[in-house]
Amino acid sequence: MRRVAGVLANLMVAAVLGAQAPVVITNASIVDVETGRVREGQSIRVEGTRIREIAPAGRMRVPPGARVVDGTGRFVIPGLWDMHVHATGFGIDRLFQPVLVANGVTGMREMWGQLVAADSMRAAIARGDAVGPRAVVAGHILDGAPAIWPGSLGVKGADAARRAVDSLAKAGAAFIKVYSRLSEDEFRAAGEQAKKNGLHFAGHVPSQVTVDEAVSQGMRTIEHLQQFTTACSSRESELRQQYRDAVASAKGWDSAAVVGRAQLNVQVESFDPARCAALAQRIAKSETWLVPTFTVLRSVAYLDDSTLKQDPRLTYIPKFFSASWDPRQDFRFRAVTAQGWADRKRIHARQLEIGRVMFRAGVKFLAGTDLSNPWIFPGFSLHDELANFVAIGMTPLQALQTATLNPARFYAAVDSMGTVGVNKVADLVVLDANPLADIRNVSRIHAVIANGRLIDAAQRAALLKDAEARAR
Repeated sequence: MRRVAGVLANLMVAAVLGAQAPVVITNASIVDVETGRVREGQSIRVEGTRIREIAPAGRMRVPPGARVVDGTGRFVIPGLWDMHVHATGFGIDRLFQPVLVANGVTGMREMWGQLVAADSMRAAIARGDAVGPRAVVAGHILDGAPAIWPGSLGVKGADAARRAVDSLAKAGAAFIKVYSRLSEDEFRAAGEQAKKNGLHFAGHVPSQVTVDEAVSQGMRTIEHLQQFTTACSSRESELRQQYRDAVASAKGWDSAAVVGRAQLNVQVESFDPARCAALAQRIAKSETWLVPTFTVLRSVAYLDDSTLKQDPRLTYIPKFFSASWDPRQDFRFRAVTAQGWADRKRIHARQLEIGRVMFRAGVKFLAGTDLSNPWIFPGFSLHDELANFVAIGMTPLQALQTATLNPARFYAAVDSMGTVGVNKVADLVVLDANPLADIRNVSRIHAVIANGRLIDAAQRAALLKDAEARAR
């Protein structure tokens, strides 16, 4: 899309004003995330915001005043992308974005953020006053009426959906985030209007829209495997009619929520592998990508597990924030019974199975976490998500691609990012161990270079310490 291409072009502009000292990583092993080859004994020179030279160790002249990172025994990968976050609200940006970068996340796709806050954070990064990833931001959620979340644009009717898309495009949204309560007509109108504005649309498959319809309309990404357990059910038509009838009833969406909870067990029991495989084949032939966010799917299935509170990464989350993760404090989960939690765990197992089916069929995947939702930690949870991809059958290389090469392909920006190469944007992560041997090694970070800005081991530790202080 022409509008997205423009957004990415802006993202490639230097994010840090003023002269930066050159950076040289010496004698490292470069992981080629396209082929899986590892090039040992290489040095990388960064000047400004670009990689200017890659040469065998010993053949590269270190410029005067350069900051040097000893890469001996270490591995260099492209910066990681988290393709589903909520991290641009005022205050939350200063809390979460530095931790993202400290964890090697140099790019993020903001699925529901304040555009003004995003611009403010970008300016602070440009001045050198803050640390954060480059960001592609959707702006407000586009939902049906009444909208689920306060602050969303809740529309009633196709014409209102078109006007809302025009408004978001005018405000500077990089894409349109569609949500669960849009009707079929509203969803279709929003998608068509997004295309007229040079934007793609992505997000939830609305509850009254089929996965096939979403794909045929050109939905660019589907998050959380929304509607997939219904689409893979042998009783899909029956389940959808029950839900439509509930929405049309006097109690509307409240009634639909009750029906939705009651359908979980049916979705599990009526799972049809052949039907799911056929759906996967259709998606694989389309331009639609999946951002399954397995990490958050697990967390919301296990919210009743009291051991979650022992996670040491809570030190990076303010207590008022983590308190909202108690299912008794979240309107989405207050009505879930003990049987309901058991059903949710069974649904999660089916979602993993669906992910395996989709992957085997060749469906395209992107890594995302749904940061800001319960038990999702900035950057840390992206590492968990890559491990989840390995668990459904990907090799470590394929999992790594979902956060490096695949985002570059998604944005048609492989000439600028996604691999370690000369003239590419200097978004790099230096690891203490090979991620192709064990995907968990993506968490063994020694240093990060974000758009040419070196965050060495000491600075990275300081970022994390500051994040703990902010959370307190």
